[in-house]
Formats: sequence, structure tokens, C-alpha cells
Amino acid sequence: MRDFRLRNGLLILVGIAGALLPMVGGAQNESGGADAGTCALKDHVYTCNGAAFQAALAGATTAVVQTHNSDGVARDQLTSLLTKKMGKTVAAEGSQSDLIFLLIPIDPSGVVNGIGDADLGTLRVYSPAADGSRGHLLWAETFSGPQDMVWPAVVHGLILQFQARFHIK
Repeated sequence: MRDFRLRNGLLILVGIAGALLPMVGGAQNESGGADAGTCALKDHVYTCNGAAFQAALAGATTAVVQTHNSDGVARDQLTSLLTKKMGKTVAAEGSQSDLIFLLIPIDPSGVVNGIGDADLGTLRVYSPAADGSRGHLLWAETFSGPQDMVWPAVVHGLILQFQARFHIK
């Protein structure tokens, strides 16, 4: 079983069983049982079931895009990914959909004394709740880079990273 965890913005492979395959794999929830496609947060680590998410992604026909109100760059690039590359219909926020995609910057977490990469943006995918709001977290993708990277480059890098992880051409 492959178990992938997101810790401080880094995807970590835990319990390697076999070769490094595409970055989708099984996950366990906090109680140790299989989780039906949601992510569990424990000790600042998200554990997501990549195979269940990929199945939900493949079965989805509609999606809602959520970004900051004035963030046309993220909204446009994410909408383009969903419609042109994935064949999904983008629904208006608050309407019924199969998935909700949220793309937002990550606030800096204090003073950085080094030149290392920082977490800059996150793409989160949720199942919808009955009222159209965000339900369960199904996937969390974080993009890291130099702190002076401009937001459009972060959005582009985050979307490319997500595409590569799930083999979206």
C-alpha cells in the first residue's frame, strides 16, 4: 500500500511498498480504517486517498471554482483546466456540482531567514455539501517556491503540478 501525506506543504511518501508509481495511493483515516475519499488531518499532516479522489475526479461532470473575489488569474486558469483539459462543466458558485475546487494563496507563516522555498499556494478539492457549500476535503495540493514568486506564476505552477500528479494532458 502506498500512503501519501502532505506535511508543511510537502507530499511525503510513507510506508513504501513497491516502486515509486504515480502519486496516487491508498490512505488510512485516523482510526486506521479505509476512508471513502476524504482527507484526514492529524499532527499537521493531511492524509488523502488518492485512488478514491481520482475516481471521484473521473466521475465528476460539473465543478465549482472558488478563488478570492478579485483573483481573475486563478479563476481563469482553473476554469480553463477544468473545461478544456478535463471536459468538466463549471457551475456557478452555490449551485449543485460534483466537486468544488478552491485555489488560494497561503499566508506567510512568519519570518523566513533562509533562501529556501516556502508554501505559496494551495489547491483544495471538496465534495459539495447538501446546500452547495464545501463538504469533505477530497484532495489538498500545495505549491512551494521562492517567496518573491509572483501569484500568476504560483497559480500556473500549482495547476501544472496537479496535472502531472493525475496525468491530465
